[in-house]
Amino acid sequence: MTARDFIRIDRVAMTGPNKKTVHVGFVDGVNVVWGASNAGKSFIRRCIDFVLGAEKIDVPDEGIGYDNVVVWLSTPKTGPVSLRRSVYGGDIYMVRGHSESVTRTEPTYEPLKASHVQSPNVSKFILNESGFREARLLKNERAEKSPFSLRVAIRYLIVDETRMIDEKSVILHYNTTVTAEDKSLIKFLLTGVDGSSVEQVRSGDQLKAARDAKIEVLSQLADKVREKLTKDRTDDEVEEMLEIAKHERDELQQVMDKRQDALDGLSNDLKAETSALRSEETEIADISAMIVRFQELKDIFASDVNRLSGLEEGGFLLQKFAAMSCPVCGAAPEHQHEHNLGDIELQRIAADAEITKIRREERELSNTLDEAKREMELRSHTIADILNRIAEKQRLLDDAKTRETNARAIFAKAAEAVRQLDDEISNRRLLRSYEVNVELVSRERVASRQRAAGLDLNLNLTTSEANELSKVVKRVLKAWNYPGGEAVHFSPEEQDIVVDGKNRRNNGAGIRAILHAAVKIALMIYCKETSRPHPGFIVLDSPLLAYRPADETERYGELTKEELELQKANLAAHFYAHLHGLADFAQVIVIENHKSDQQVVAPYPNTHFTRNPNFGRSGFFGNTSPSTTQ
Repeated sequence: MTARDFIRIDRVAMTGPNKKTVHVGFVDGVNVVWGASNAGKSFIRRCIDFVLGAEKIDVPDEGIGYDNVVVWLSTPKTGPVSLRRSVYGGDIYMVRGHSESVTRTEPTYEPLKASHVQSPNVSKFILNESGFREARLLKNERAEKSPFSLRVAIRYLIVDETRMIDEKSVILHYNTTVTAEDKSLIKFLLTGVDGSSVEQVRSGDQLKAARDAKIEVLSQLADKVREKLTKDRTDDEVEEMLEIAKHERDELQQVMDKRQDALDGLSNDLKAETSALRSEETEIADISAMIVRFQELKDIFASDVNRLSGLEEGGFLLQKFAAMSCPVCGAAPEHQHEHNLGDIELQRIAADAEITKIRREERELSNTLDEAKREMELRSHTIADILNRIAEKQRLLDDAKTRETNARAIFAKAAEAVRQLDDEISNRRLLRSYEVNVELVSRERVASRQRAAGLDLNLNLTTSEANELSKVVKRVLKAWNYPGGEAVHFSPEEQDIVVDGKNRRNNGAGIRAILHAAVKIALMIYCKETSRPHPGFIVLDSPLLAYRPADETERYGELTKEELELQKANLAAHFYAHLHGLADFAQVIVIENHKSDQQVVAPYPNTHFTRNPNFGRSGFFGNTSPSTTQ
């Protein structure tokens, strides 16, 4: 399947329970639905509009029992889709592919909102498939904006018979006069420029309401501040009270500082005494350990003396017994074994000397022990003195803490009094500022009309933009063999097309219709040629009104000379041929009331409603065989 770059309406159908589906099919290029009046031709247009988000649809008597409109589309991005909507309104339901019923059981079933402000919606779907971005259209000189949506753009896609022949501007929808939004829309379609970048300003009524609200808020704030003030005092009295309170606070600050200094001094003294106590206690502990070690040494000395005394006494006895018979065997001295008495004597002398040395060291150790004990006793007295001083200083410190706490409490009350008076003065000043602001805001004058700074109030197409569109309109009219049409321009005053110096509204209904159709077709061609987005389909209801029969003069007036010239120029044949030539990038559905011009539509896909149940297809809801759709 070849890719397409425009949306094509493939089929419009009505379905209903126990009803045979009725439908009309369409192809690329021109499609003509023609024939007798009241056969359902314009109802097809209304069905398309309804499925694309129109508010309601009135089903004719012939359609009683049908409850859903189903429209098949072929789109550039998604491909074939089917849209269904109940005749009672509500959401539009979409599935991919062409489906007869569009039911919830289909896997791609998706509800679309009819309104552009809710998501997802049919407007965003169609605009996205057409290549449009989100845009906002200027509504007025205050730069209020409305979102660009399918319902806003629909006037350039679906044109009913009333708008086709209306004397009002072709860029209008259903307003009585051209608005900024109408101008902003055609500028956006032609150029892609919208009003998103313009900052909105508030209206005069909004500004007045804001001013009144500001006055009310300021007055309420002033009342709340007023409730906090002491009413029996003047500003001068409060200022004087504040000065006195500050003086008292400052004096109490000095007292509190002095007591804090005294407290800090006593704390430092107490820390010093405590440090001295720890030092003395450490010294006593060291002396006690030393006395223990000295006592152990003294015991060692005593043990050594005892051992040496034994050695000395043994040597003496050994020498004495050397000149005597052996006490064991009785052997005489000369018969005993040899004894080295000289060595024994030396050992005895050495032991005696060592004992003398130890005795001397014992005396020295005893003196040292006595000194250590006296040192312990002295330090014990020092510790007792330190403890007494610590107790006294702790008492003084506790007393100083009490006095400092009392002074701090009195100072806090004085500081609170100063704070309260400061708040009183601040509130009085704040109240005066509120009262001044209320007066100033009350004097403000708000202009009833507001406008965005520098905004072009006309919002007209520029000369260049209007000229480019006019050139395409002229080409279209030439392709349709429109008589004359040498001078074509878009008038900013009329906001409409002017041909050969004559405003569109000053022509007869038939000329107005063909010129209206020319503008809408030209806009689509212009968008295609300049690569601007456009859905690519247009539905025109009764553009060839100039071909109306003489019996319809009561409704549309007598045929004018210009309308007769259109018929002589065979404009209808050129009209359909030109639209048929757009098949590569567009689809145009033309609804017409031809009664005797079957030959002009015969070469093109067409559906003929005869209003005769015995001939062809009588109408949209009538018998459909044989079909004349090609």
